Amino acid sequence: MAPRLVTDQQLVERLTGLFRQVGYEGASLNAIAEATGLQKSSLYHRFPGGKQQMAAEASAAVLDEFASSVLAPAGRDDPLHERVAAIAANLDRFYDGGARYCLLDMLSVGEPGVDAATNLAAAAAAWIDIFAALARESGADAPTALARAQDAVAAIEGALVVSRVTGDRDAFTRAVRLLPQRLLGEAAA
Repeated sequence: MAPRLVTDQQLVERLTGLFRQVGYEGASLNAIAEATGLQKSSLYHRFPGGKQQMAAEASAAVLDEFASSVLAPAGRDDPLHERVAAIAANLDRFYDGGARYCLLDMLSVGEPGVDAATNLAAAAAAWIDIFAALARESGADAPTALARAQDAVAAIEGALVVSRVTGDRDAFTRAVRLLPQRLLGEAAA
């Protein structure tokens, strides 16, 4: 058997990049073939479940990457404000200062399939749960912590949309900068 010219990791990274740029509906088979460098027949061989399987694998990879590279500081023993600041810095890097579109947003439109939808829901829930735990650690009660977490995620996601449609990244920069205040309230000071 001949070696693959494109590794599985490269393939998923290319699919993720395409889905981030054009969403599920915008990713035609021709666009997928062009982005991955594979012929349509090779794509169907690698992904027998078609575009839905591609979206599922891309969303699973981003879920893993987000947990390991963005949210990981939440589990450290560092002081609370340092962990939240580290997450904010990671968010800024992960989204390239607001220039990189969010797969959660881009795959939420259309019918990416049950597996991708499950991955997206798990990603949002994990993000909110971790933020709520940080807010509770700052002294907020459970309902307040949940509201702070949801508001923080909504601010970041909304800022990414504003950045995408206007080309102005200031909203994202502000959302990241204000993350400690949103999550920790007065404890952020």
